[in-house]
Amino acid sequence: MSHVNRLSVTKASRNVLAIDLGAESGRVVLCRWTGGRGTQREIHRFPNGAREENGHLLWDLEFLWDEILRGVSLAGRETQGCIDSLGIDGWGVDYVLLDGLGNRIGNAYCYRDGRNLPQMERAFSIVPKGRIYEITGIQFMPINTLYQLLAHIQEFPQEWEGAAFWLNLPEYFLFRLSGVAVAEYTNATTTQMLDLSSNSWSKELTGTLGLNLDKFPPIVPPGTVLGGLRSEIAKKLDLSQVKVIAPACHDTGSAVAGIPFPHDHLAFVSSGTWCLVGTVLPDPVVSDQAQQLNFTNEGGVGNSIRFLKNVIGLWLLQQCIAEWKSQGHEMTAARLAEECGEISMDGPYFNVASETFLAPGRMVDRINAGLAQEGFSEEQRPVNLADIIFRSLARRYADVIEEIRKITGKTLETVCIVGGGAKNEALNALTGKFTRLAVVKGPSEAAAVGNAAVQIAALENASLEQIEEIAKQIG
Repeated sequence: MSHVNRLSVTKASRNVLAIDLGAESGRVVLCRWTGGRGTQREIHRFPNGAREENGHLLWDLEFLWDEILRGVSLAGRETQGCIDSLGIDGWGVDYVLLDGLGNRIGNAYCYRDGRNLPQMERAFSIVPKGRIYEITGIQFMPINTLYQLLAHIQEFPQEWEGAAFWLNLPEYFLFRLSGVAVAEYTNATTTQMLDLSSNSWSKELTGTLGLNLDKFPPIVPPGTVLGGLRSEIAKKLDLSQVKVIAPACHDTGSAVAGIPFPHDHLAFVSSGTWCLVGTVLPDPVVSDQAQQLNFTNEGGVGNSIRFLKNVIGLWLLQQCIAEWKSQGHEMTAARLAEECGEISMDGPYFNVASETFLAPGRMVDRINAGLAQEGFSEEQRPVNLADIIFRSLARRYADVIEEIRKITGKTLETVCIVGGGAKNEALNALTGKFTRLAVVKGPSEAAAVGNAAVQIAALENASLEQIEEIAKQIG
């Protein structure tokens, strides 16, 4: 996104709900927009996490649905029922199958489930890897929806046969609220099934891999108004006149939309459970070099491209903290970051790019195995291990940003850190040292800011390119 014009606003005041679903927690945030300024306040926060059942990692969608409704209900009471719109963003790639009546079929699997690992190579044996990248421009990760669907069909073919359509998770909850089934563009790109040249589902990929295109939802741009709440939901929540809007449904799409700085010479790190390291471009880059280095071209608002790479993020520390807690040691990420203080660039590190860190459990042992591979000694002390995690992440950020420079030729002067990790001053400082870029912080709840900004743009009939200006005014 480039420079945008200031907004002319048609309504004095609006209340917009941004529902942001994360793999560790979800939140319902109320944005009050008063024509040129906006304020945000968290109304409801709830935990999330995959559970193991019958050898699979699953999401509890009914729990999430109940918490979404609870948050919307609380916001309705606070605003005396005056909510103009709501929208949902969340993590990408995971999906649900639904029958012709809109009822869910089977389970909702977590992207960390082990079933996905063999499917990527199986897909390559049918469609050459280079061709998949040429069509989609998306990085190769076993978590991508393409490989998840292949795994589902192989294990439960009858569920796929019985499905009328499938939806990614944010759009699934939007469907339950509105009755309208869509695939929002920024989220659809992450599936590795979208043809970037036409912004439509790839007939070549779906046909060759045996995925029935009739089961694919229509693709809509961010900011699409889906309609009102279903009558039974509106009655249950005592709400009327609420528009349901598909924002940038992918949480990184919303987080980047929430960055309050021009993107001309900017790199970004969306820092959370995952860290997304990239920059905004006007067009996709699907060169041989981009494929070899496994960069992704995800759709952004305003017809932009988020050129980035997934870096395993604070999941590393979250898993260690859970392990220490099980041993009776209470730790928090904030406390560990504070105790780390100023971290030297020199010192032990491990390769965070290894897929060995994707699955949950025994993270301390796996990190120590990674340290051994780099020739470093074992470390068990929590603060020291946090120090090593932050150093390893910052080194990886720097490597990815240097690759972006080489592939795109873009001049990068500043890196903006958004998301929950923006509060981690130890990691922020290290990021500046390793990247040799000026570090600026965007909103820690950037996804909620971007989500709300896209909704406001839709309500005000403003162009999506103007959301950068709206995001600046939401504090």
